[in-house]
Amino acid sequence: MGKPKIRFKGFTEDWEQRKLGDVVEFLDTVRKPLEGVKRVAGPYPYYGASGIVDYVDGYLFNEELILLSEDGANITDRNYPVCFLASGKYWVNNHAHVLRTKEEYENNFICNSLERKDYTQFNTGMAMPKLNKETCKKIPIFCPFYGEQKQIGDYFRSLDRLITLHQRKLKILKNIKKSMLEKIFV
Repeated sequence: MGKPKIRFKGFTEDWEQRKLGDVVEFLDTVRKPLEGVKRVAGPYPYYGASGIVDYVDGYLFNEELILLSEDGANITDRNYPVCFLASGKYWVNNHAHVLRTKEEYENNFICNSLERKDYTQFNTGMAMPKLNKETCKKIPIFCPFYGEQKQIGDYFRSLDRLITLHQRKLKILKNIKKSMLEKIFV
């Protein structure tokens, strides 16, 4: 890849190709599935392959980590993100790889880079798409030095916060409209 088309001021060095296994450690041995009937409702997000699927009364992790879908049609269909950040206290089932970035790598940069990938060539499933751990470790990822990763990661974090803020405002405005329509058009 060398250099991307657009750069933040002050960064000129080439990006270097790494393998995902060199950039993150896999914490898959910590995750644990909970069958629906065994889940006790609680305040902690319960993550699966494409995000939060429930809320439970316990947690396995208490740090910001990257979650990468391990299996499911979404790996190829891409109707939902396949890679996302989880933070705070939460539980992860066995349908998402749990990744901790190594020193000198930034979570949001790595997560956004992984989200942009086409996983077709890494799919090891026959009937159901699957990204097994050994194949994931070999996924190529282009990385600049940490300072540039951090600036890129921070930039996308601020955009994500702005999007969330506007989504909340949109929801409030839709509720106001609905309420006013019901009151005006009896």
